[in-house]
Amino acid sequence: MKLKYSIFAAIAALSFTACNDFLEPDSESEFVPEDATSLNELLLGEAYQRNDMDGFNIYLGLLDDDIEAAPYQIPNEGFDGNLFLASYTWQPDMYQMMEEAGAGHINIYERYYEVILGTNAVLDYLPDVSDTEENNNKVKAQAHALRGFYYFNLVNIYGLPYNVAPDSLGVPLKLNSGIEESNDYLKRRTVADVYAQILSDLHTAEETYLLLPESEQWSDNYRTSLPMVQLMLSRTYLYMENWTKAAEYAKLVMDNKQFKLVDLNNVPLEGTDDEGKTVRNYYVFPTYKSSETIWPYGNVKDMFDWTFKGANTSNSITGNKMHAYFQASKELLDTYVSYDLRLNRYIVQAPTGDSNGTLMNMPYGKVNVGTNYYLPENAVGVFGRCLRLSEAYLNYAEAKAMLGETGEAEYALNTLREKRFDPEDYEEENFDSQEELISFVRDERRRELCFEGHRWFDLRRWGMPSFTHQWHIDAETTQTYRIEEGDLLYTIPLPDEAMQSNSSLIQNELPGKRLPKTE
Repeated sequence: MKLKYSIFAAIAALSFTACNDFLEPDSESEFVPEDATSLNELLLGEAYQRNDMDGFNIYLGLLDDDIEAAPYQIPNEGFDGNLFLASYTWQPDMYQMMEEAGAGHINIYERYYEVILGTNAVLDYLPDVSDTEENNNKVKAQAHALRGFYYFNLVNIYGLPYNVAPDSLGVPLKLNSGIEESNDYLKRRTVADVYAQILSDLHTAEETYLLLPESEQWSDNYRTSLPMVQLMLSRTYLYMENWTKAAEYAKLVMDNKQFKLVDLNNVPLEGTDDEGKTVRNYYVFPTYKSSETIWPYGNVKDMFDWTFKGANTSNSITGNKMHAYFQASKELLDTYVSYDLRLNRYIVQAPTGDSNGTLMNMPYGKVNVGTNYYLPENAVGVFGRCLRLSEAYLNYAEAKAMLGETGEAEYALNTLREKRFDPEDYEEENFDSQEELISFVRDERRRELCFEGHRWFDLRRWGMPSFTHQWHIDAETTQTYRIEEGDLLYTIPLPDEAMQSNSSLIQNELPGKRLPKTE
């Protein structure tokens, strides 16, 4: 059967509905690849999370404790705060609230399955194309790497943490681009099943990359690579608490000569904008040319739009310049010492718009969102996120700390931290107990990887602790919402559209409406 790769096909496969013959080529949009070059184009067009594609993040940045509500401002005319409040306060009916507040179509679940369909189509076609083994292996490695990465994200959004409940419901595993006769593939598989598939995809990608010449195992473009796969294997094993394997794969990335840690001492604190004014610099990681970047991906607006929303717009009633509705949390900022170079190079400062020129610490950083950023030399490509070398050091430190190998954990921590302080301020860290070391590693992970999509997943696997979010309903009134320890809303509900289109899905167990305490 030939594949008609069209928007209709993607939506039909994603919804897991429609007739069995929807894949038959019957229109001008049919795409029948004949060689690996064509499959590479298909990967780029339909399987990669490119920097012009959105819908993969949207509200996820509002969930964790690195973010808090900014000072109250009169909303723009027509703005409905429930757009943000729904996910920011972990409401079980968040999708309905967001839709009623004017969000339109929001379905992260659907978006991920669309690109998974792209990887499946490539893998389905691969045995039939005529090309060299090396060219075919380049395609095969990329497709498996991407599919493993996407299922990792899906299961950590919609399933319980692996270390908490591996036998609980994860997500459906769709591993081909066709429509099966059986409805079994419609059902949610266990978290353990999904992790097994993630490992299968990543290990297949690793083995395939190792068949390629060394020059083809990594390139400074935004394609997947051997070190990208090895970093994802390290992350996956870390979440599974297989500390030995997590450290093993992290060390492979740390030892890769293609990458080196960015020394923030070499990033000037101040620069000059287009008008010649002195402005603060912030370092941009997700580009091709940063020495830490292993794989950049995703759209800047998609990753940070809602945390940035409101900034640089004017209130139609008051005429006042609006600021973002969220800022970096005081709790996050308090984890840094004042002379940590990351505090001034990762945490973006922007004006609130008041007459005093007050600055607020924004809940994003390390990406180009329009202030002034220090780009690596000859940097090209603007992306929202990346897999980068720092994570390998932190994965290694955490794994070794959990194994009780204190010296190795301290080595990784100190190697990273040496690049984050002025030499006059830097001191090596030493710890009196394993518990103290583990606590420090977790704080260091928070400091280094803030606003890069790690914190919510880390909180989940570290026991799902209780914390609060505050929301200002006017200048005098604040509402406090709490997510409890082990809360059911640490696992996001499946979207309403997915439940309606697939009767085999079982919704996550959800609590009642999250009610505020007013102060």
